[in-house]
Amino acid sequence: MQKIAIIIPCYNEELRLSSNHIDYLIQNSQIDIYFANDGSRDKTVEVINSIISVHPERIFLIDFKENSGKANTIYYAINQINNENKYDFIGYFDADFSTPPNEIVRLINELNRRECEFLIGSRILLLNSGIKRKYYRHIIGRVIITLINFKFSLGIYDTQCGSKLFSKTIISKSFNKPFYTSWLFDVEIFIRLQKQDLLQYGVELPVYNWKDVDGSKLGFKTGFKILKELYLLVKKY
Repeated sequence: MQKIAIIIPCYNEELRLSSNHIDYLIQNSQIDIYFANDGSRDKTVEVINSIISVHPERIFLIDFKENSGKANTIYYAINQINNENKYDFIGYFDADFSTPPNEIVRLINELNRRECEFLIGSRILLLNSGIKRKYYRHIIGRVIITLINFKFSLGIYDTQCGSKLFSKTIISKSFNKPFYTSWLFDVEIFIRLQKQDLLQYGVELPVYNWKDVDGSKLGFKTGFKILKELYLLVKKY
């Protein structure tokens, strides 16, 4: 059985964090959970501490006082935890639980059954699947991944799904320096792995249930920012 930790990055999430989701994860898996607070200005830390008080042996807080964005929060949190040398795999999932807890547990169980160095969820709209995405977000996502694969040929259907788990080896290779982008840092991870011939050691699995949650920060204006970051990726890699 792999020793696994997951990171939940949080910025002003007091209204979306659910103790029920966390209780489900604790009761149905052996993972440790790290909330990484990204300089929240609301009562996010208070909510997190109340959740931790119920399961203090398995839930922890990494409290970054300054807001630096999701990419930096995950980068610094994953390296901090990895340096503790306690876990075989470290991953991250979104605080809104757009990937529901039962799906997170399923992915973790799949990781324990498979021989791979990293596992990523993929929001593929299959027959009778429970993928519920806003249409414009689906279109933005498909355009972005088409442009990414045109340049980098990653062969990954869904680089942006917020459900990912990495081994210590992969972390040392792909989180060894800060990211250049904010919205496309996941893509940077895969580009770094591709350049080191490590993509072959990963598994992409369909997420059977996923939904857009109110309060998401992705919109049409964000699409233009992402296009700028695509240009930056081409320059840097």
